[in-house]
Amino acid sequence: MHGPALRGLGRRDASGFQLTTTGAITVLAPLIAAATAAVALLHPLGLVAALGVIAFGTLLVIGQRLPDVFLATLAVLLLLYATLGRGVAHVGVGSLYIGELVLALGVVALLSRWRQIRIGAFEVVLILFIAWGAARTIPYVGVYGLDALRDATAWAYALFAIAVAAVLRPRHLTPLVDLYRRLSIPLVFWLPLAAVLTVTLGDRLPTAPGSDVPIVYFKAGDAGVHLAGIAAFVLVGLAARSPVWTWVREAVLWAGWLVSFGLAGALNRGAMVAASMSVVALLFVRRGSTWLIGLAVAVMLLSTAWVANPEVDLGIDRKLSVQQFVENAASIVTASDDKNENTKEWRLAWWDTIVGYTIDGPFMWTGKGYGINLADDDGFQVEADGSLRAPHSAHLEFLARSGLPGLILWLLLMVVYLITILKAGYAAARTGQRFLLAILGWVTVYWLAAMVNMSVDVYLAGPQGGIWFWTMIGVGLAVSRFVAANADGPQSSAAEESSAPRPEDRFARLDPSSPSVGDGS
Repeated sequence: MHGPALRGLGRRDASGFQLTTTGAITVLAPLIAAATAAVALLHPLGLVAALGVIAFGTLLVIGQRLPDVFLATLAVLLLLYATLGRGVAHVGVGSLYIGELVLALGVVALLSRWRQIRIGAFEVVLILFIAWGAARTIPYVGVYGLDALRDATAWAYALFAIAVAAVLRPRHLTPLVDLYRRLSIPLVFWLPLAAVLTVTLGDRLPTAPGSDVPIVYFKAGDAGVHLAGIAAFVLVGLAARSPVWTWVREAVLWAGWLVSFGLAGALNRGAMVAASMSVVALLFVRRGSTWLIGLAVAVMLLSTAWVANPEVDLGIDRKLSVQQFVENAASIVTASDDKNENTKEWRLAWWDTIVGYTIDGPFMWTGKGYGINLADDDGFQVEADGSLRAPHSAHLEFLARSGLPGLILWLLLMVVYLITILKAGYAAARTGQRFLLAILGWVTVYWLAAMVNMSVDVYLAGPQGGIWFWTMIGVGLAVSRFVAANADGPQSSAAEESSAPRPEDRFARLDPSSPSVGDGS
C-alpha cells in the first residue's frame, strides 16, 4: 500500500510508515468488530464484552468532543425525566438503567478533563461524603446484591455534580438558557396533562422498552421542584427573549404555571411548598416587571377559580378543587382530621423510630447500611409489593443508612454549597455580572425546592430527582468559578474562550438596564 491508498491513514518518517490515530481506527475497527462478534456467539458474556469494546471505540472516535456529547446527552435525559418522570427512569440494559449509563459517560468525560477539576471546600466535603457512603455500601453488596447499589444512588449520583462542574464551559451557558426557555412553556402545560393521565389510566398506560413502569408517571413533588425552577427562571429575567413579546410569553407561561401549581398543590402539600420556594429568586433581581406580570395573571385566574369553584373527581381520595388546595395549604401549619394528618403522623412516627435506633441506639455511628429495605425492617411498609424502601426524607435516610457521620457530612455539604453560591452571587452583583447572577439565582431556587421536597418525599435516590439535583449543583459550582474568574481578570476558564460569543451580551440586550458582566464567555 503506497501513495493515495495510504492518504489519511498514516505518515512517513525516518523510521518508516506509521499509522495515525484515524488510520489505526480505520484499519482495526473491522477486525475488532469481527472478533467481538465471534466472542459474543461463543460465550454468554461475549455480548457484554462486545458492547464494551464498541463503547470504548466510540469514545475514542469522539475524543475531544466527549464533554459536549455528555452534556447534550444529559440535557436530553433531564428533559425526559422532567416530562415523563419515573416512566423513563427504569429504561436501560439489564440491570443498568439509562441514568447509570449517562453517569458512566459523565465519568469518562470527567477523566478526559481531569486537569480542569478544581478542589475546594465543597469538593473536599463531597469526597468525604462519597467515601463514607461507599464504606457503608460495599460490605452489603454481597448480602443484598443490586439493592445495595440502587440504594447507594442517593450518594453516588453526586458524581454528576463533579462531572458537570468540570466540563461545563461559559460557551455552554447560552445554549443552556435558550433550551430551557423553549421548553418551559410546553412543560407547564404538559404537567397537568401528565397528572391526569397518571391518575386516570395508571398501569394501563404503555411502558417504555425494558421498563415495567408506565411511560408517563407523574409525581406532584417532582413537579413542584420544576415549577419552582421555571418560576425562578422567569423572575430572574432569563425567560426574556425580545422586548416586544416578553410580556406575552410571560403571561402565557404564568397562566400554565398557576394551573400546574394549583393541581400539584391539591395533590401534595410538599409540592406546594417546593414550588413556593420560587419567591427566593427575587433576592437575585431588582426589576419588578417579571413578577408583576405573574401577579396580575395569578389574581385573574385565582379570582375566576374561586367564583367558579371547579371540582374534578379523578377517582382518588383527594378531589382536584380550590377547597382541597386550601385545605392542603392550611394543613402545613395546622392539624386536621383527614388523610393529610394521617400521612404526617406516619412520617413522624417513622422518623422517631430512626432517631431511636441511631442517635439513641446501636446504629449511631454506622447506620443500617445500604441495601436493607428500611420500610420492612423498621415496620413501616405500606406498599403491598414492598416497593417502598426508604423513609420520606433524604436527611433521615442518610441517618438511617450512614449513621450520624453520614448525616453530618450531608448537612455540611449542603451548607458549604449554599455559602459558595451566595458568595458568588454577592461577587456577581458587586462586579455587575448580571447574566451569571441570574443563573445563580435560578439554580439556587432549584436547589432549595429540591431540599424541601426531599425532606418529605423519596426524591434524592430516584434518578428523576437525584440526577436533576446533582446536575444543578454542578451548574452552580461551575458558574461560581466563572464569576470568580471574571472578577479577577481574564484567566482560567473565562479567558480560554474569550473569542466565543458572550451570553451575557444577549442578556444585556434583553435588559437594557443591565450593565456589562465582564468576560462570561
